[in-house]
Amino acid sequence: MTGFNWIEDLSPSASEALREKSRIRSLPGGITLYRQRDPMTEVFQIVSGAVRQCILTADGQEVLIYIYRPGDVIGDSAVASNESYSINFITRGKSVLRVWGARDFNDLRARYHDIEAAIVAQTSRRLKGALQIIEELLTLPVAARIASRFVSLAQMQKSEKVAVSLSLSQSDIGLMVGSARPNVNRAIRELRELGLIETDYGRILVKNREGLVRYINDHGRQTKNNIDDE
Repeated sequence: MTGFNWIEDLSPSASEALREKSRIRSLPGGITLYRQRDPMTEVFQIVSGAVRQCILTADGQEVLIYIYRPGDVIGDSAVASNESYSINFITRGKSVLRVWGARDFNDLRARYHDIEAAIVAQTSRRLKGALQIIEELLTLPVAARIASRFVSLAQMQKSEKVAVSLSLSQSDIGLMVGSARPNVNRAIRELRELGLIETDYGRILVKNREGLVRYINDHGRQTKNNIDDE
């Protein structure tokens, strides 16, 4: 499975049934698909473009959780649980989406066991990712949090290439790790000087995932030691 595209791993009959019940929708950037605490009435798969998953705080600040890419399915866990989410889904640039209404989607879940099993697995995976983000915020310095995001995003692409390209601006990175742009700039520069990444306008090239993991572990230990010494 690549990213959050569990549909590609379904049986042919389940995949075909999903396609038959879907419709295509084209949207410009900046359109809110789902607002925090609203009921989820549709499920989406990105055909082209991207969708931001974010939280807006009471004072209007954005915390970026993830940027979904083509193939990724969003809204499936919320429809399956029939509960609202404390997140927003917002299109990032012009996007084309495959869309299912909640009733059709839940009918397909009931008919095909592999759809239900895939949603359960995805829900568990998303929970694990959320807990990882919380742990990083509490235990890692900014540069190590950034390195960890790079590793996680590169792994999701399931690429066999040694170097993996990520479409991320420094603004995106800052929103993901909860840090100001100057701190992000310093961290990116350090990781680049260590030969772990390369940068281009709006892109990060992850060159050495093992090196990034060592960097994260080293800085995590340093943080723990600093806490123990206090």
